[in-house]
Amino acid sequence: MESQSVRETAKLLAGMAVPMSGVEENRGRPMLSTRALPIRAALLFVFTAAGLSVITWTLPVQAQAPQPTSPDIRELKALYQRPPARPIENKALVELGRLLFWEPRISASGKTACVTCHLPYLGWATTDDRSRSDSGRRTSRKSQTLIGIGHADGVPVGWDGRSATLEAQIKSSVGTGSMSMHNTDTPVKVEVIETRIREIPQYVEKFNAALPSTRINIDSIAAAIAAYERTMEPGPAPFDRWIAGDEVAISESAKRGFVLFNSKANCEACHSGWRLTNDSFHDIGTTTTDLGRGQQLKSVKAMQYAFKTPTLRSVALRPPYMHNASQMNLYDVVKHYEKGGIDRPSRSAEIFPLQLSEQDRFDLVAFMQTLTGMPEGESAPTLPGR
Repeated sequence: MESQSVRETAKLLAGMAVPMSGVEENRGRPMLSTRALPIRAALLFVFTAAGLSVITWTLPVQAQAPQPTSPDIRELKALYQRPPARPIENKALVELGRLLFWEPRISASGKTACVTCHLPYLGWATTDDRSRSDSGRRTSRKSQTLIGIGHADGVPVGWDGRSATLEAQIKSSVGTGSMSMHNTDTPVKVEVIETRIREIPQYVEKFNAALPSTRINIDSIAAAIAAYERTMEPGPAPFDRWIAGDEVAISESAKRGFVLFNSKANCEACHSGWRLTNDSFHDIGTTTTDLGRGQQLKSVKAMQYAFKTPTLRSVALRPPYMHNASQMNLYDVVKHYEKGGIDRPSRSAEIFPLQLSEQDRFDLVAFMQTLTGMPEGESAPTLPGR
């Protein structure tokens, strides 16, 4: 009876992992590791009626997480090599656009600028769960980042792709969108905004230098702002240094996250290339009220509830996440994809339930945190006539 009790106790303890005494990062908090120590044998001391019994048994050695040392890693890293910055064809136009991007006088109220919803130190984005129109009303979606958008020419702009170009998006925003008072009792015509800019001598001088013989109107204003937005290159990130060969630029956890990102987590199916986006539209199962791209393509099943895949460059700077700010942090984002989102006919074939461990989740977050540019954005310019 006593021997049976000893065997059962030994069997129970043999199946238990021995916790390490160290700690690991857990979203900024210490977490006791649950990995087993690499001990192959241990002694169990059991007091019985016959005295002290000593039992030796073997502890199972937990398999170590796969390390990113495969030759395939070199091939994967090649897919994320950063190209040179886009060449600037008209520096005067870009500088003019920079001023107008920060210029509140292009809004109906004279108080809202493009930068209001696209802050440079947040990777040209915002942490507000919804953007606000010039009237102060909340819009239906969070502002999308502009970082690296110059590398996406030819791709529809915005969460739902309603604008064919950056210029079209800017004209819409100023004329009838978030920077207008279009849906209020005191709308302001675009002609009023154009006149404001024409009446500032410094702007007239800069327009003449950037776009000789071109009238100052909504089209030329949009052309200048779009030229500036196309220069918003992501800041150099630790991930870039690692891709370039600096093996200590990112942590081992982030390296494991990179492997997961490109394998069983299936992130790279949509977040591909050096900007970590395919600039396409997918239903990832986040909403039942906003049709997204489906508002423009009503007859295309796959576009219902579909939204543009955002770049992950400097993603850690701009929580909450998704078009509707439904995920508060990157860990929650991973959990959403792990669950697979809402299962419906329009859901992307690339979205399906995953099986991730807690360490996998932390590793994926660690990887995404290495994408933050250092520094990101730039300081505000001095505006003409101020």
